Amino acid sequence: MAGGSRPGILFVSPWLRDGGLEASLLSKVDWLVRRGYPVEVLTWVIGDPPNLFLEFARTRGVPVRRLHGWGRLQLAQRAAQVAARALHGGFRIVVGEELEGNLVALAAGALLAGSRRVVAEVHSASLMFAETAVAPGLLRMARRLYPRANGIVAVSETLRDDLARFFGLDADRITAVYNPTPLDRIRRLAREAAPVAEQIGPFIVGCGRLVSYKCFPDLVRAFALARSRAPLKLVILGEGPERPLLARVAVESGVANDVLLPGFVTNPYPYFARAQAFVLPSRSEGQSLVLVEAMACGVPVIATRSGGPEDVLGHGSYGLLCRVGDVQELAAAIGRVLESPAERHRLVTAAARRVEDFADDRILPRLEALYLGAEPPT
Repeated sequence: MAGGSRPGILFVSPWLRDGGLEASLLSKVDWLVRRGYPVEVLTWVIGDPPNLFLEFARTRGVPVRRLHGWGRLQLAQRAAQVAARALHGGFRIVVGEELEGNLVALAAGALLAGSRRVVAEVHSASLMFAETAVAPGLLRMARRLYPRANGIVAVSETLRDDLARFFGLDADRITAVYNPTPLDRIRRLAREAAPVAEQIGPFIVGCGRLVSYKCFPDLVRAFALARSRAPLKLVILGEGPERPLLARVAVESGVANDVLLPGFVTNPYPYFARAQAFVLPSRSEGQSLVLVEAMACGVPVIATRSGGPEDVLGHGSYGLLCRVGDVQELAAAIGRVLESPAERHRLVTAAARRVEDFADDRILPRLEALYLGAEPPT
């Protein structure tokens, strides 16, 4: 039960898998627990093991509770469970994650008659609503409930503007705060051994769930064009439903023997650190935590103009940017990095400075203040 001098905080996340949302949530929960806040996490979809967030929660003694709901009333049912947990556990703050987590948190806040502070955190751009077939009714509900939030956080300035435009919100009510990134931990893990990465010769790397909006087939096709200039491998880390499609595209592009799909890797950072380039070919990204992680590993990065990456890369100052879906331009950017040591050095040096803006000890105090309703430190 929450109590003591620190108010209890409930996080409501639609899922706990192994992606950027969960990595960000882990950093936030770890920070708050170390600061003495009682914290619990409520969810309704838990990914297959190994689940890094669940392992962390067990180690740190953070309760993770599963919410239940059925049919058309499932959102209301989950909101009632969140409200009950806030009351019985004495939690004063409820933080939602992503659209459905935010709606459940805000509906719970309404059931509690405004007696709890509710903060909505948004990680994905409006384009994702079509990509993931979000029901129109949920979007209409969001337009009604988002104005009731005590605070709204977007993980990039581009996403803040998109959120305000799509939901008809006042942009001044939305605070842009990047995802916290544990830079020291990433750099330490990047030094660990990675036999596959050390044995395959020169390679470029991508990383993420193998789903349509990540556009990894574009990366395979761009790699096929870039590989004609020099011997090279492509490693795509991650798992998902598009694995068979990627294998087929690799065959069709004549690079089946040079594309490696190792699946989900618990520690991807040695791959990043040893790669010639990291490439993010997505159609839409709210911020892209993995892009920042790659920058922290000292690899030149290439990304599409897919929203958040434009903020992260300073519109091209800290990495190369390409048009979404432009395979030729992506291949040219890969070739530019491979063929120019001076360009590689410029990008790595610039990114090393930029990445400090995402350091967890810089971001987490701002989020803590927003949760409490205080003025965030600059």
